[in-house]
Amino acid sequence: MEQDVRRFRMDVQGDRTVNLCISDISRAMVSNIPSCLLDLLEIAAYVYCGDQRATRGGSKLAEAGRRWHRQMRFVIPVRNADVWSSAELKEELEATLGYLSDDTYQFDFVEAFDPLTEPAAYFPDMSGVAFDPDEVMLFSGGIDSFAGAVENIVQRRRRTLLVGHHSSGKVMAVQKELVSALKQAGYESLLFYVPVNVTNANLEPAEPSQRSRSFLFATLAFVLANMFGKERFTFYENGIVSFNLPIAKDVLGSRATKTTHPKVIRGFERIFTVVAKRPIEISTPYLWDTKKQVIERITSNGFGPMLSRTVSCVHPILWTKDVRHCGRCSQCIDRRFGVLAAEAGSFDPADGYAVDLLTGPRNADEDIRMAVDYVKFSRSILNSTPQHFPAENPDVYSAVNDVPGFSATAVLDRLWEMHRRHAETVDGVLQAGIKEHSQTLARDLLPRGALLRLCFSRSRIEAPPMVDHLQQFAARLDRLAQQVCDFAVDRDAGKIWFRGDYSLEGSDFILVAALLPNHERAKSRGEQVPYRLPGDLAMELKIEEPALRTRIIRLRKMVAERLAIDQGIVFEKDFIENLHGKGYRLAPELRQVTLADLNAADAQVSQTN
Repeated sequence: MEQDVRRFRMDVQGDRTVNLCISDISRAMVSNIPSCLLDLLEIAAYVYCGDQRATRGGSKLAEAGRRWHRQMRFVIPVRNADVWSSAELKEELEATLGYLSDDTYQFDFVEAFDPLTEPAAYFPDMSGVAFDPDEVMLFSGGIDSFAGAVENIVQRRRRTLLVGHHSSGKVMAVQKELVSALKQAGYESLLFYVPVNVTNANLEPAEPSQRSRSFLFATLAFVLANMFGKERFTFYENGIVSFNLPIAKDVLGSRATKTTHPKVIRGFERIFTVVAKRPIEISTPYLWDTKKQVIERITSNGFGPMLSRTVSCVHPILWTKDVRHCGRCSQCIDRRFGVLAAEAGSFDPADGYAVDLLTGPRNADEDIRMAVDYVKFSRSILNSTPQHFPAENPDVYSAVNDVPGFSATAVLDRLWEMHRRHAETVDGVLQAGIKEHSQTLARDLLPRGALLRLCFSRSRIEAPPMVDHLQQFAARLDRLAQQVCDFAVDRDAGKIWFRGDYSLEGSDFILVAALLPNHERAKSRGEQVPYRLPGDLAMELKIEEPALRTRIIRLRKMVAERLAIDQGIVFEKDFIENLHGKGYRLAPELRQVTLADLNAADAQVSQTN
């Protein structure tokens, strides 16, 4: 397939094709902002705006599927090229953003020739207000961030800095309305709201998914926390959205986002720690909460009446004064189930949604499929067990090593318990809806695409019968603890084979083969596997070092995802490990076996299943 190569010139300074505006910060703070943090702000703005400019193929599922994965290369002038060109920082940026947005990233940082913009240019309307926050948090204007603000300010009486990014006037208006409500309730002295605008200037987004947006949000919070002397900031997001297990096999776009996934959060921490030269912590207090529980935090603190003024819908262009939710997108569906489960419908009336969750008409195939998949996924959880759940949802393995303070087994247990609670709330809302609308359902008076009618009249909405995966799950947990991954080398065919009939070939085989001699020699002697210097490895492969980094990042991601799904293998670090100053090596937990032994092991597993 012919590659679609597009080049964009973005400028946050001279031509101002990218807007970056942070309001209401004191002049003293702006004058002391480190130059590395200004670089980081600009890098995050370019990534966010570049993400919007590079289309994934259109709104049709088939087109997006073919062109979903993009290769993104950024050449960015910076004030501190020596810092940003370090292998450690570039690799972490490329790996974290690659996992976040499901793209391949390459960064080339160059020393800026012309004097770069002074800090004050990004900080108009500087104030003289002094504020010493106890907490710095992201504030989107959605339910979860408003719950976090209410809990901090109202319940705990903590002085809170609210960092509110907005890409449109409508979103900013929502944030200001919620902030005003907190002030009018007598909490003005406990909060400080900083609105931030980052957008492409005079350009409509070509790509709506915006998978990289949380990198921008986190960067804004980190920079502002640093300016206020803090080494910690908070994302308030419920666990169902943070882990965001795919509700269908072909999930694309916003339904598969990883914006606050633990793996992404840990990556952000490592990036910011390198830039700040001291440990940076990102807190996610709602990681084990469902949307219902988050809503109950708002109502229990007396701010239920403001629930309808929060916004979850991803289509602000469709908002009107009274109707702020389309009712069709996954965020609207998730919100409405949570509101009804928390018995908060009186605070968030149905007339605020263009399509009613249970009884509204869903005419487009995509809208019907979105709602049906959501319910089917919840029902599959109800039909599952703690033992079967991970085997049926292998994406859970991507998070087991990235939740501080929890073992892999504890993470799996918590994930099951949370998703079970969530599924029960969805089922409870459906049962209550069937009871309330029983006569209408019996008379077949609901619109053809109404969710309640689909659930009531079509048994096919039920998930397929559950397969017994108990032995498979137990084997995965054993491998998770042992961290051993068998592979075999077929040099004649030019392939690296793994269990499950998975192989690497072509340039991937050549890369692994270049790392094999060190691995084989060390294993045969019972020694630590040595690293290969990047320059030597790149020279052998006849490629440049940046291309080598990009190839390794792509291969790591591809192998890690496939082995996690096929075998439950989660590498302690990576399939190909790197150590700053030493280079690359194959993961020590890889164990080379003969091709015959690998085939025999696969045959044994097939007989067991």
